[in-house]
Amino acid sequence: MDKWLNHPTIAKFVALALGILMWAVVHYDPDNSAPNNVASLYDTKVIEGVTVQPFGLDERNFVLIGMEPLKVNLTVRGTKSDLKVAQTKDYRIRVDLRTVGEGQHTLTLEENLPKGITSVSISPSTVVVSIEALQTKEFEVAIQTKGNPAKGYKVGTPILKPGNRVHVTLPKSQLAEAESVGATIEIDGEKETIKNKSVKLVVYDKQGKPMEGATIDPAVLEVEVPITNPFKTVPLQFKMVGRVQSGLGVASFKPDVEQVTVYGPQDALDKIEFIEVEVPLGDVRNSGKVSVPLKVTPPLIEISPATIDIQIEVLLSTTRKLEGLPIELIGLGEGLLAKIVDPETGKADITIQGAPQTLDRLRPGDVDVIVDLSGRGPGVYTLPLVVSLERFMEQVGGTSSIVVEIVDEAAQETTTEGEEPPEEGVPEESETPPPESGGGTQEPAV
Repeated sequence: MDKWLNHPTIAKFVALALGILMWAVVHYDPDNSAPNNVASLYDTKVIEGVTVQPFGLDERNFVLIGMEPLKVNLTVRGTKSDLKVAQTKDYRIRVDLRTVGEGQHTLTLEENLPKGITSVSISPSTVVVSIEALQTKEFEVAIQTKGNPAKGYKVGTPILKPGNRVHVTLPKSQLAEAESVGATIEIDGEKETIKNKSVKLVVYDKQGKPMEGATIDPAVLEVEVPITNPFKTVPLQFKMVGRVQSGLGVASFKPDVEQVTVYGPQDALDKIEFIEVEVPLGDVRNSGKVSVPLKVTPPLIEISPATIDIQIEVLLSTTRKLEGLPIELIGLGEGLLAKIVDPETGKADITIQGAPQTLDRLRPGDVDVIVDLSGRGPGVYTLPLVVSLERFMEQVGGTSSIVVEIVDEAAQETTTEGEEPPEEGVPEESETPPPESGGGTQEPAV
C-alpha cells in the first residue's frame, strides 16, 4: 500500500484532485441550486451611468471644452460574489487625451475594473471631445471701493502690490469677451488708511459679469487704500512784501514748487482757488535760498509741503528810460469824448529801475500805461498813470500823471454843425482838431 501511494503518477493525481476540491469549496455559492456546475458561478451585470474620466491633457496649453457622452453603460462579467462586492465607483472608464491637440476628436474608451471582473462591452465605446487652445493676455487691475469713510474723510486711489498688472489665461474664444480684472473693497466709516489687505481678483466680461474658469497670475494682490481728509491741489500766488535793499534788484525768482496740496473740510476747499505766499523782500540782502512757511488758516487743517524754498538772485540795480509810450484811456462813459491835454504828445516817458538783465529784455510793447476814466463826466481832470511792469521792476521817474479833458460827444457835434461860414473879408480862424477818442475796455495788467 505504501509503495502504491509513493508512486509519482499516483501522487500527481491525488494533488490534482485536492486542487479541484479546494477550488470548488472557495467558489461555492449557497444560493446556486447546482453547486457542481462551474459555469453557474459566473454572471454578467450592466453598470449604468459610469462617468467618463479624461486624463493626460496638456493643461498649460489646452482646455477640454466639451465631451459627448459624459457617461456610458458598462457590461461586465465575473463571479457573483465579485460582482456583489464591487461598488459602482470601482468601475472606471477613461479617455486618453495625451496625444490630442486643438479641435474635435473621436477617441476610444479604456476601462479600469475591479479585480476578477472583466469587460464585456461599453456602450457607446467612443466619445467625441472638443479641445481648444489657451491664450494669455495682460490686464490692468481696477480696484473698486464700496461704502463710505467716516464723515469728513476722503478715499484716495488704491495702491496695488507688487503691481497693478496681471496675466489672464482663457480659451481663445472666451478671452475676447474678457473686459477687465479687479476686486471690490468694503469701506465703512474708516478713518485710517487700509493697509496690506489681500484681495482675490476676478475677471469680468463686457457685461460686467464674473467669468468662471479664468486663470489669473497673480490671483491675489495686496491693496492699500488711502483714507485722508479731503484735499485739493492749488497753485501758489506770490505776494512781495517790502523792497530789497536800496541799490539792489531781483534778477531771478524761482520757487521749488508751484502747487501745494491743501487738506480740510470740503466746503472750505471748494472756495479756495490759490494759496497766497508772502515773500519778505526786505530781508533779502544777497543771492540765495529763502525758506517761507505757508500759513494754515482755519478751517484748513494742513498744507503740504508746509514750507517752500525760493531761490532768489540779487544784483545791483540800474535804470532804463522808455519814451513815447502810448497812453490807453479806459472806462470812458458812453457818449463822451476824451482828449489828453498834457502831455501834448499824448504819450508818456517813464524811468524804470530793476536788475540789469531784467531791464535788458524789456521792450516798449511790454509796458502798458493806462488811465482810468470810470465815473467821470465832462470836465478837465488830472489823473495818475497806472504803469503795468513785470515783477521786480518799479517806476522811479518820468510821467506819473496826465491832464485829460472830457466833453459830451453830442454837444461837440452840435457845435461843429452850427458854425456859420465866415463873412467875406474876415479871415477864417484855424480849426481846432476834435479831441482824440481814448475809450477803451481793457483792464490794467497785473
